[in-house]
Amino acid sequence: MLKRGSWLVLGAAAGAAALVIVVVLVLWGTPSDLRAQTCGEPVPMRFEATGKITRSQVGFTQGLEFRDGQLYESTGRIGGTSRLNVISLTGQVKTLADQGNAVFGEGLTILKDEVFQLTWQDHQVFVYDLAGHLKRQMRNPRDGWGLTNDGRELIFSDGGPSFYYADPASFAIRKTVKVRMSGAGDIAGLNELELVRGRIYGNIFTTWSIVRLDPASGCIDGLADMRGLLNAMTAEERTQIESDGDNVLNGIAYDEKTGTFYVTGKRWKLIFTGKFSDVTR
Repeated sequence: MLKRGSWLVLGAAAGAAALVIVVVLVLWGTPSDLRAQTCGEPVPMRFEATGKITRSQVGFTQGLEFRDGQLYESTGRIGGTSRLNVISLTGQVKTLADQGNAVFGEGLTILKDEVFQLTWQDHQVFVYDLAGHLKRQMRNPRDGWGLTNDGRELIFSDGGPSFYYADPASFAIRKTVKVRMSGAGDIAGLNELELVRGRIYGNIFTTWSIVRLDPASGCIDGLADMRGLLNAMTAEERTQIESDGDNVLNGIAYDEKTGTFYVTGKRWKLIFTGKFSDVTR
C-alpha cells in the first residue's frame, strides 16, 4: 500500500472548499443515493497545531495511538519491516516487536491492555501485551487498513466504502456500517482511525483530508484540510515528503486527559500536536 513551537492554524474557509474537492476525488457511486441524503452537511474543521515532536527514526506509519504518556505505532514494511514501536513525547523511538518482512503491518489500537495490530492483505491480527510480547493471533476475513475501538468492540476499515465492528476475542465481524456523506456516493479509502468523544476521525488515503464521522450511522459530519502542516516544516522536510508519493498523511492519536491530538504521516520525521475545532460559517 502506498501506503513546542509557534502556533499554526490551518486554512478554514479556502481550505474547506479545497477539501471538498479533494474528498470528491475519492468518491464514486450514485450521487442520488437515498441513504446519503439522510446525512447532514459536514462542517469544515480547523486543526490548530501547538507543537511538534521530532522522531529519532522514521517509520512507515500505519497506526498510531496514545497510551500512558507515549505513542504506540504500527509500521508497514516499505523501506523497513512491520513493527510495533513506542515513541516518547520527546521523540525517542523504541521497537517492541518486529514481524519482519513476512507481513505488512497496518492499523493499531489498544483495548483493555491489549495492543491489536492489523496486517494489510495477510489476514492476520497480532495481539500483544503493552510490553510488546505476542499473546495470540486471529484471522481477519477482510483486508486490514485502519483500526480503533469503542471500549467493547474493534472497529476497522478495509479500504472500501464501509467499516466494520469485530469481536476482540475472535475478530468475527458483528456489524458493517457504510461510510456516507451528504450529496455524495460511496466514499473509499478510510484509513488510520481514532475514536474520540463518540466520533471516528480518519484519514482519506493519499489525500490531505481527515474526516470525522458518526460510528453508528457512518455519516461524515466534519472535514479537515491538513495541507497547512507543510507550512510548519522545513524545506528539507517538505521535500522528503513530496518527493515520494508513498509518504502521505496517515496517523491520528488522541490524549483524552489533555484533549491533544497527534497527527503524522508515513515516513514523516515530525508528529504534530494540536486540536481540531469546527469552523463557524
